[in-house]
Amino acid sequence: MKILDIGKTNYKDALEIQKNLFDLKVKKPDSEDIILITEHFPVYTLGKTSKEEHIINIPEDIPVYTVERGGSITFHGEGQIVVYPVVYLKGKKRSVKNFVWILEEIMIRTVQEFGINGFRIDRYRGVFTPKGKIGFVGIKVSRFVSYHGISLNVNVDKNFFRKILPCGIKDIPVCNISDFVGDVDLQNVKQILIKNIKLLL
Repeated sequence: MKILDIGKTNYKDALEIQKNLFDLKVKKPDSEDIILITEHFPVYTLGKTSKEEHIINIPEDIPVYTVERGGSITFHGEGQIVVYPVVYLKGKKRSVKNFVWILEEIMIRTVQEFGINGFRIDRYRGVFTPKGKIGFVGIKVSRFVSYHGISLNVNVDKNFFRKILPCGIKDIPVCNISDFVGDVDLQNVKQILIKNIKLLL
């Protein structure tokens, strides 16, 4: 497994990188799994279950992409770590359900290191805390290869989430690691996240 931190990216550029890696992985399933890590400049993405009522008032200057992943609308921006695993699931004998569980577990263990109680809710995907949703999952699996992935809020501007119903959920707010621990270094969170990726993926 190779972990590539590609820094801050425009969503369109990161999506192109993902798709190129996906195409290569489909052709050579036994090649090394690639985990892309990035922060995005502000962007909204709409997954397969997005509905018009999930969009409240998106600013005109922020791009919106309709993509193939599961889930509804979400926001990506600075202060949020995004992880895109391009992984051959059949080679590891993993079901999609199990893979999603592992992705959630990576985020749960990461926030636990900051003393945050991260947990699952049966009817939703992602990671929740007593203050709201902190981790997001939206993947696509085709020909046993995954792409798209997860995002973890560190100190992202939550005002962007107020322009939408994140993941189509009305009754649960969005939160950051910084809501629990004050000032937090994103690079430190990233290193802990990478440690848990190596342990679990």
